[in-house]
Amino acid sequence: MLIQWLIRYYLKERRLRSMALLPTNKEKKKIGAADIEIADDINVELGKSKYTAKDRRPVQVDPPVLKTIRDLSYAKDKPMYDIVALAMDALIDTLSEEERNIYNRRIKD
Repeated sequence: MLIQWLIRYYLKERRLRSMALLPTNKEKKKIGAADIEIADDINVELGKSKYTAKDRRPVQVDPPVLKTIRDLSYAKDKPMYDIVALAMDALIDTLSEEERNIYNRRIKD
């Protein structure tokens, strides 16, 4: 008798729970993309010029060189490509007249 009562109670509870999960007739407000407005938008540009992934080429350097560039980048709080650009500008400034002529011929090509 107790077992029958437990079974009926279990089935009744299960039926009530499943009824609670049924959808209601209340209308739900659906929010779409037209309802969203952006008041302020920002334009973020990284770097001075834009390059595509096709234009980029990997540069292979020894691990100590990479570590030095990475450490300088962290210390100066600048991207690594800015650190490399500063180093290249400093190296170009040290070129002799003959080396500068060779360099200028190369960059024209």
